Amino acid sequence: MPLRQSKTLHEADISKFYAMADEIRACAFPQTNLKRIRESAGLTQSQLAEQAAVSLRSIQMYEQRNKDINKAQAITLAKIARVLNCAIEDTLENES
Repeated sequence: MPLRQSKTLHEADISKFYAMADEIRACAFPQTNLKRIRESAGLTQSQLAEQAAVSLRSIQMYEQRNKDINKAQAITLAKIARVLNCAIEDTLENES
């Protein structure tokens, strides 16, 4: 996905800056940590959701970055990490 050409952001609303930053991050890191780890574990989204007792929609939203996994409840992260046999921190997205 090509980046939008934009004018300077120094006078732009902060939401425009965040939208552009999210777009840049998505281009630089196309897969979330959750998706990369899940695929390495050989699980589908449905299998992860079922085994972790987390809704399929939540897994989908985390992987599409429509829901911020860094703000997920600790119990949800613990369930996902247990199934994926990884540390909770491994599933989180780096914030720059």
